Amino acid sequence: MGSCLLFLLTLLGGSDELVVEIPAPEFTLSGGVLEVDGCDYLVKPGAPRLPCKNITLALRPGAIVDSVSFSGERQIVGKVNVPAARPALPMTDGLERSQIEERFESQKRRFYSSDGIYPTALGTLRSQGALRKYTLIDIACYFFAWQPLSRRLHYAPTITVTVRYSMPEPDHQRARFFDGLKNDTTFDRTARSIIDNWPQASQWYTTRAPQRAEGYCIIIPAAMQNAVDALVSHRQSQGYDVTVVTRQSIEANVSGVDVQQKIRNYLRANVAHIAFVLLVGEDFDMPWRSLVPFNDNPNGPQGNPDIAPIPSDLYFSELTDPDGSSWDVDGDGYYGEVYDDDFNLVGDDDPDHYADVHLGRIPFSSPTMISDICAKTIAFDTNKDRSYKTASLLAGGMYYFENENYGGLPRIDGADFMEDLLDMKVFDPSKATTLYEKSGLNYCTYPCTAPLTQNNQIGFWQRKGIMYECHHGNAGAYARKYWAWDDGDAIPENHEFEWPLCLEKNDVYQLDNEYPATSYLRSCLCGKPEVTSLGAMLLYRGSSAVVASSRIAWLSFADMGGMPFHFYERLMGRTDTCRGLVGAAHDLSRIDFMETSGFWIIPYHYNLFGDPALRQFGRLIDRGERDYLPSK
Repeated sequence: MGSCLLFLLTLLGGSDELVVEIPAPEFTLSGGVLEVDGCDYLVKPGAPRLPCKNITLALRPGAIVDSVSFSGERQIVGKVNVPAARPALPMTDGLERSQIEERFESQKRRFYSSDGIYPTALGTLRSQGALRKYTLIDIACYFFAWQPLSRRLHYAPTITVTVRYSMPEPDHQRARFFDGLKNDTTFDRTARSIIDNWPQASQWYTTRAPQRAEGYCIIIPAAMQNAVDALVSHRQSQGYDVTVVTRQSIEANVSGVDVQQKIRNYLRANVAHIAFVLLVGEDFDMPWRSLVPFNDNPNGPQGNPDIAPIPSDLYFSELTDPDGSSWDVDGDGYYGEVYDDDFNLVGDDDPDHYADVHLGRIPFSSPTMISDICAKTIAFDTNKDRSYKTASLLAGGMYYFENENYGGLPRIDGADFMEDLLDMKVFDPSKATTLYEKSGLNYCTYPCTAPLTQNNQIGFWQRKGIMYECHHGNAGAYARKYWAWDDGDAIPENHEFEWPLCLEKNDVYQLDNEYPATSYLRSCLCGKPEVTSLGAMLLYRGSSAVVASSRIAWLSFADMGGMPFHFYERLMGRTDTCRGLVGAAHDLSRIDFMETSGFWIIPYHYNLFGDPALRQFGRLIDRGERDYLPSK
């Protein structure tokens, strides 16, 4: 990202038109291979995987997009080979993956049997929304196009983007919403880091009366509100304006079709004063909003309720527009529809992935357990021991072996994701404990601290500030997978695998709870809210905060490291924006991932268990952190 990518040609305020000229990235052609630095890629499954550029533009506050058009001249620059874009996959060994692979092969045959130029358009509007007061659109520019049979590559040196928009009348609900945030500076640091036309946008969003939201809102059933007293006092002592609101009060006094919409409407009405939200209660006490990614198809084309619908707290943290203009545009009661069954972005709804408040939840209704979690949160939040906070436990299991079950998939080893973070020094290698799969055939070849086993997962948990795992999982556990034997065909097959447990929810009582870890569970269903999940239990014992998947987790080949990579990069590496705040790192990881992949299902299924205002390094890191602290 960065304003250097863009040259603002014209801003015609009277005609509500923004014209932006975007130069193509540098590229080379060699031996039939196209190489482009610093680019994103088209990710339509089965279509040519061509470089593109994803851009985030700010418009005037509250602007309503009428149209986005792209213009430019392409020229033929040579012949290249372009592979097909692989589909994102659910990380399961079930029929769902086979169905997606079959559809991918069918679409690939269709694209590669034609010499039609792809893509025909020069760009597209990917999504639109807002980050608090900042009205944003995400676009993709297609500088490259290709003809599969003749292998001819087309190239546009420059693409001109014309955005036509209108402004709502002053008394319109949308105008009132943005007017209420006109002096807000709460997420200015984030906005500056993601908006590509920032020099121009900053002129529209200047304020002479800057106000940073200092509100910290806890929403909780009335019967258990005393359980958060210690956390309330702690946040108040830091200068936060803490409000405890009962679910019953919201139900009685806020309009909405159900309690989920009433909670969101309450937060929308008060967003100018709120930066952090903590929801407290199990699913039956503090219900989730279930999102339906596929139009009119709650269980998705896979027909599996463990894939969809997806319980997601993004619904509560994204607050720009009312449900009827965002999450449920068509009013059918299916929220968050973004795809047809072929993963084309032609959704019935128009959601927004930019969170307007940092939100987490404590998924328990036991006052004693809530109090214990609050006490641990306070202790972690004030602990400044960097040697502990930067020590990591990295448990990388095997997802898929190469050509597993004759499926043609590449090898996907969770250890690769750990090594990427170590190579980039996001995690300090000298303070990292690595556990990789060393059993069976074709095991992990990376050196590690110790083999991946249940005993080692538990035993090495001591005094670790970070825990990141990659495995196959279910609601109550995650498990190793190793290739125990071969029947003679040299192909890893399901009947040849062993699945020993690596961690299950009763193990949490053996973990170090005095020195808990900020944990990311990259395993299926470990955050399933309808039951007491492993993710929930780790928040109770062993973890300071947990990000976990509420349904079967997915992997996008457009961004293999996914949200976990971006989360830890923001929290531990590139800390200039989130300043060690767990909730900010979670929301930034969603933005980073969506910029690269545009794949909605993964941001839907990862949710934060714990206090979003939790500080990984304690208060204060440096004076810059005050951008995220109350001004008092």
